[in-house]
Amino acid sequence: MPIPDRRRLLSGSLLAVTLLLAGCATPKPPPPLDRPSVATAWVRTELYFGAVDPELWSRFLSEVVTPRFPSGLTVLDAQGQWRGHDGQVHKVPTRILVILHPGSAETNSALDDIRREFIARFHHESVLRTDTGASVSF
Repeated sequence: MPIPDRRRLLSGSLLAVTLLLAGCATPKPPPPLDRPSVATAWVRTELYFGAVDPELWSRFLSEVVTPRFPSGLTVLDAQGQWRGHDGQVHKVPTRILVILHPGSAETNSALDDIRREFIARFHHESVLRTDTGASVSF
């Protein structure tokens, strides 16, 4: 095969590979039409609870959590582990309560009240709390 044909073959192969790879690129989806272009800075708080009987948990949500956060919340079922005061690692079912809020002294007090009530009611050692920034829009 003469050299010019090899160059054409190589150029054609490179072009084909480039076009194939370009076809694999995932286009960026357009933003949802109902979402405002500017989101509000809020706080995402997660409270990690050791599992209790489902009926008792439901009552706790109704009596303690929902009155403090009637606008909404999310509960996730998970598996967790932690080292207790006894030095042992405990593997337990876990419930994660997720609340998005604008952040205020009143909200922080309500979240800490929920933690204290859970510990007192169910005799658990602690309820882990995490707070992170979140951009939200409705």
